[in-house]
Amino acid sequence: MNKLLRVTQLETFRRYRDDVIGSSEQQVVDSISGLFLGNDKTNIGSAFHWIVENNSADVATFDKILFDKFGARLSDEQKHLALSHAINLGVFTPEIRLNKEFKTDFGAFTLSGQMDALHGNTIRDTKVTFSPADMQKYNDSYQWRIYLSIFELDRFLYDVFEVVDYKEEMGRDITSCKIIQHEPFECLRYENMETDIENLLYSFCRWVDYRDLWGKIKDVE
Repeated sequence: MNKLLRVTQLETFRRYRDDVIGSSEQQVVDSISGLFLGNDKTNIGSAFHWIVENNSADVATFDKILFDKFGARLSDEQKHLALSHAINLGVFTPEIRLNKEFKTDFGAFTLSGQMDALHGNTIRDTKVTFSPADMQKYNDSYQWRIYLSIFELDRFLYDVFEVVDYKEEMGRDITSCKIIQHEPFECLRYENMETDIENLLYSFCRWVDYRDLWGKIKDVE
């Protein structure tokens, strides 16, 4: 057996395992089943990401592209904040995907991760949050640990952008909100990191086996 698992799926399980507020077992099931198709907040985040990743694009075309691709509306100030962030990074390589195989007692797993940007020897990940930035949340995450393992690097930075005063009824239009850019949050490889990842994967396998959900996880093609 060799199952394909995305880093985001394993992190969704980690949040459920650790009883993180707002997480649930159903979210994990939906994640591995491919049923989660995004929501207003994830689409706004994707729109902000798009500007960072396509920083050489014609600014005049942003509005149409952001709405056509993500249904999102951002103010000129917000778009320029994303663009300025990308320009300040200088040279970087966006959207790199890589896989790494892990052996478990339940068989092989291929973990697949796609970093937002490779900036020198540092992985950078853009996070758009709609609540006060909690850096402990990012430190607890296994996303950065697994990415450092997959890409065989030692340093990971979260670039956190906080959307202030967002209300659910706004949908995907945040033009009336302010976005605060926080200082990058650094995460570094540590001695027992690989063991921690293996233990998380083992916990995931035990949960899948107990819930009899193996059939919902894709095989490596």
